[in-house]
Amino acid sequence: MVDSLKKSRRADLSDINSDDRIIEKLYSDPLHNQLVFSTCMKPNTTILVGRKGTGKSTVIARLQHEVRKTNDKLSLYIDVKNVYEQSKTFTYNVNEYKGVMENDDLERYLVAKSFLSYILKQIKEEVKTNSLRFKLAKIISLFGPDKTKFESEVDNIFESLGHDNYQDITLLKSKQLINNFDDGKKETERAKVSTKAKISHNPSIGIEGDYEHSMELSQNDSKQEAFAEVFLRYFNLTEIIEKIKSILQKIGIKYVFICLDDFSEIDENAMKVFVDTIIAPLNNWSDEFFKFKISAYPGRYYLGDIDPTKIDQIKLDYYDLYRTSRVTETEQAAADNIKRLLDKRSNYFCNIRFEHFIDSKQSNDEFHATLFRTTSNVPRNIGWILWYANQQSVSKGRGITIRDLEQASERYYTDSIETFFTQNRYMRESFNEKLSKFHLYNLLKDIIIEARKNKSAIKMSDAKIWKKDRSNPPTSHFYISKNKYEELVQTLELNFFITKYNEQKDQESKSLMSFFSLNYGLCMKEDIAYGRGSDRKYVIQRRFNYNEVIEGFLNKAKEIKCNTCEETYPMDALSMLEFYDMLCPKCKKGKCNVEHVSVGIPSEKHDILLPEIDLLTLNSLRISQPQYATQLAQELDCTAQKIRRVVDKLESSDLVIRKRENGQAGVRTYYYLTDKANSRYFRQRSKV
Repeated sequence: MVDSLKKSRRADLSDINSDDRIIEKLYSDPLHNQLVFSTCMKPNTTILVGRKGTGKSTVIARLQHEVRKTNDKLSLYIDVKNVYEQSKTFTYNVNEYKGVMENDDLERYLVAKSFLSYILKQIKEEVKTNSLRFKLAKIISLFGPDKTKFESEVDNIFESLGHDNYQDITLLKSKQLINNFDDGKKETERAKVSTKAKISHNPSIGIEGDYEHSMELSQNDSKQEAFAEVFLRYFNLTEIIEKIKSILQKIGIKYVFICLDDFSEIDENAMKVFVDTIIAPLNNWSDEFFKFKISAYPGRYYLGDIDPTKIDQIKLDYYDLYRTSRVTETEQAAADNIKRLLDKRSNYFCNIRFEHFIDSKQSNDEFHATLFRTTSNVPRNIGWILWYANQQSVSKGRGITIRDLEQASERYYTDSIETFFTQNRYMRESFNEKLSKFHLYNLLKDIIIEARKNKSAIKMSDAKIWKKDRSNPPTSHFYISKNKYEELVQTLELNFFITKYNEQKDQESKSLMSFFSLNYGLCMKEDIAYGRGSDRKYVIQRRFNYNEVIEGFLNKAKEIKCNTCEETYPMDALSMLEFYDMLCPKCKKGKCNVEHVSVGIPSEKHDILLPEIDLLTLNSLRISQPQYATQLAQELDCTAQKIRRVVDKLESSDLVIRKRENGQAGVRTYYYLTDKANSRYFRQRSKV
């Protein structure tokens, strides 16, 4: 039951229990009356927005299961992240493009071209295989008993793809991409200053990475538009659309739902070209025939020419799902959802209600409320918290207590969430990416320090507002200006260090504030009492306004520097400099730019640095071993083939060993972490 919740991948739940209808039996809609599912079933383009583990892939799987029962709909599933990773291994002759553009731009162009080719090929295969599986009777009536005739018709639609590698070269030259570069860069710098120190929503990029990454997007904006125009002509998408429609309409298909999973995991440049070249044209030019069901992270998706008023956007984080005027009602609705979810899973797998596993001395309502606070209503987090709690309770013959949940939250935070920062020193990535995480970690530490200061100050205060909580005051919640600083902390929220739970005006009712809570496990580790206090006005007190904390952080992490005389200015001078178009006050000639304060970053020797997926594999084995390839793939959101390639490298470095044995899943190859890997990468996990 717990495994079915904590799996990262969309992998069919039938892998856990051989049952073709398991997704239908287990699916628990986060809203009453199946509102999320029924909205997705409408012939509209739908974007499912939520952090990792909020159930986006589960909704898509439930949708596909239902579509397969119909006679007039077809669903195609594309794992965008894996297709994009495969596309990076393109085999083009670089000499064909010599003199067309700079090498970096050429590589980005070829990756995008390869990616779009893979996507179209995957659409072709999905059309063939899904049509044959679910519309076979109709196909036979039209094309005869030989299915190869139908397959050949589908193949012919895509026959021209990739046949002429010189066609796009001619188009590229006509666009004169290189001449667009300087203008794009100027636009970039203006956008860069106006956004201040905006942090990326990409979980692998923090402050500096986003700042530079956003700059790169602006620098190459004109190029991306040119790429999209070239690709539209190269792939002749209008002809492909019409031919696919024609053949599918023959077998009675009225709508095709193209499900795009892990959409936010791809490079932002590739995302933009992908949307402009394939998603928007298919959505807008096909007379409502093609509709997309897209899973994405908050703030980490691009719509291009798709009219946002004509699509459904469903936000799956609990604050957006259950928002009411009262925070307590919002949290109660989330806790009730957890109860429904666990009862359905427990009845299916264990043939008993979930309350059977709760310690009899515990209040069921308080248990589910605590489970909500430790997981933020995220199904994957629920699975992990119960997995840890089980080790100290049910597996030892007793019920789960609230204390078990609290201890489990700390272990989950330390083992899986905090590693976003603690493994930074071992990560093989660019200096700017490392620097961004380093500074983002310092921002988190500043927030923690402020929470501790508040705890000490409240204990010493005589103010009546603190009276009931003075012995152990909760300081886990804080608020910041929504418009000025919310985007700045979105990477922390995306990775579950903090969670948004409310919006309201501050005490002076001057501006809208966003209210956040620290991760429950983080609070356990740092000895910070979790909660909003006994008085309803507790958390809106001025001491929980962290705007000054953010401002202080920015002044430490960023500086403004003249590009001529190299004079530096603090970040609080930005508004004044913007008023004078960033002209340097000292030399009156140069332009000022926001730059990152250079600092030394703890790191290891280059020969022991590893790519992120390698470190994640080692960490997963550290948490639980042995594991086999499919199991690791489900935990790490990738394919089993990729895990096998990763393990091959790790084994050659004596970091992983494999054994063929009869284990928990029968006779197969299991992977184990070596002592060398454990001592090298996990003995000093408290350091960044």
